[in-house]
Amino acid sequence: MTGNAVFLVFRGAGDTFCAGDDIKDFLTWTDEDPYWQARQYQETAQMIEDLTAITIAVVDGVCTGGGLELTLTCDFVIATDRSRWGMPEIDWDITPGWGGVTRLARFAGRRKTKEWNLIGQLFTADVAEQHDLINRITTPAELDNEVQALIDVMRAKNRVTIRRTKFVLNKGADFRCPGRWRSKSVEPFANKAGRFATDGMEDFAHKDTREARRKVSRSFWQD
Repeated sequence: MTGNAVFLVFRGAGDTFCAGDDIKDFLTWTDEDPYWQARQYQETAQMIEDLTAITIAVVDGVCTGGGLELTLTCDFVIATDRSRWGMPEIDWDITPGWGGVTRLARFAGRRKTKEWNLIGQLFTADVAEQHDLINRITTPAELDNEVQALIDVMRAKNRVTIRRTKFVLNKGADFRCPGRWRSKSVEPFANKAGRFATDGMEDFAHKDTREARRKVSRSFWQD
């Protein structure tokens, strides 16, 4: 993947988005392997979250364990109404290593994160959406159209502004409030050297260009 990439879409195959690790492979591990494997998982998850490209998890079918943890690193999650979610590792004597006991709490809170990890039950897409794991639920037939619609909307945005805003949102989740503001000054606003104003600021000053910029975004995902 190059620095010029704008979108990265994660999809599964067949009736499974991702069910996590091949647990049978764990039977071949030595005493040292779990530490290094977990560290590799965490570094990979952080690398995905830190990508400048817009990342989209497209979930259909089973999304459990490492699969659910993968969606937590993405900017957007679009899922079908038949998708099934869960963190079943507790029943295999495993503590999740991709972020299911850490990053998940940012979205669902500590109470629900404890429930899902300590009980291990599966839950529906509706429940996942209620707890901020999904942006949009759709049918399998409309899944591709929903993904393309999101890409089209995001493609119309300024890439520098997207990159800067995504960085602050991600890093701000780890900081207390003063730290969040400090992380904001990571990149200049201007699109052109020698000026503060962006193209968007100039367009805002005129009704026709202001409305043109907001035309698609204003009503997107309002149904």
